[in-house]
Amino acid sequence: MSVTEHVPSSTPPAQMTHAEAIELARAFAPVIRERAVQAEQERRQPMETIQELTSAGLTRLLTPRVWGGYELGFDAFVDAVIEIGKADASAGWCYSFVNVHAWFLGHYPEQAQRDVWGSSPDVILADSFIPAGRVTRVEGGFRVSGTWPFVSGIDHSTWAMLAGFIPGEQAPGPHVFLMPDSDYEIEDTWFVAGLKGSGSKSVVVKDVFVPVHRAVNLIELSDGISPGATLNPHPMYRHAALAIFPCALVSPIVGATIGAYDLMRENLRTKSTRITGTALSTYSHQQIRLTESSIDISNAQHLLREVLDIACSEGPITLEQRMLCHRNFAAIAKLCVSVVERIYLSSGGSANYESHPLQRYWRDIHAMASHSALGFDMAGETYGLHEIGQPRNPRDPYL
Repeated sequence: MSVTEHVPSSTPPAQMTHAEAIELARAFAPVIRERAVQAEQERRQPMETIQELTSAGLTRLLTPRVWGGYELGFDAFVDAVIEIGKADASAGWCYSFVNVHAWFLGHYPEQAQRDVWGSSPDVILADSFIPAGRVTRVEGGFRVSGTWPFVSGIDHSTWAMLAGFIPGEQAPGPHVFLMPDSDYEIEDTWFVAGLKGSGSKSVVVKDVFVPVHRAVNLIELSDGISPGATLNPHPMYRHAALAIFPCALVSPIVGATIGAYDLMRENLRTKSTRITGTALSTYSHQQIRLTESSIDISNAQHLLREVLDIACSEGPITLEQRMLCHRNFAAIAKLCVSVVERIYLSSGGSANYESHPLQRYWRDIHAMASHSALGFDMAGETYGLHEIGQPRNPRDPYL
């Protein structure tokens, strides 16, 4: 069967339910899996993959309804990302960001949203919240320059949201500046071990003017102060932004971990040892490793659902809930790394071949889990201090 035979042929429906989004994401899994090697070779997602996901409406899950999006909420978004991530981690990572960036744009002032979505709800954005920009306040806006690394999916994006500090501001913290692709250049720096297919290249901006309506204060958004909330009244556009943004980071990790687990389970059902020809299914240690992995995945999913209960609530999100979210995100990443490490070490030398998909899951899950927002030591220190009644950790940027 050819790749294109897998792809659901459709144009975006006027509306989509949670169940329909999951069913459609699952239907894309075969083509995503089949293109995983191509994505690694190109060091980005194939353009046809992004176009097909967009045509099916799967990139509108978190886009505000006022602009033609589905506004489904984070539970539908997470479930769809997990389905894509099962097939290929890099695809899940990029697909996750396509949707969550639309959610983030929903926090900007109305004119910024109109600049992007005025003609179509299917515009794709990239981001880097690393405050790498040099910013000068000028009449009507800002002059911005800088080089931002790790801008995932920049090749298939036509707008970018890039962070920088404004010197002399009374309210500290980075702002995030929205700019079209005519304002920046892509620098191909993405030569890496993991997440090769994410195209997380660098973006270079050279003294570009950004109007004031295309800038938001990341600290204010983290406190639930959202200029876009008046236009988009859904609670998810006024939640503390950084408290739930990491859903976009852990969802593809969970999906890829389930993909690696499914691969291990299938191998145990069907494979035998090379030397004796003994069925792998007969070895108790393999059965035990599989069971341990299933438990860790269930625990990771439980922690994620705990966060989703908060993300899908009416809000506002309390400081205690923000600490819980941060703890859970870090714990999910730690659990998933443990699972893929166990699976990889239990799979023999054949898993080391580039032709074996397990080595790609192993590399990609480690790469995703290394994101600074998922560091367990910082999250653990923050939550531990809170639990014993000590002052809040001032070094934790995600609170």
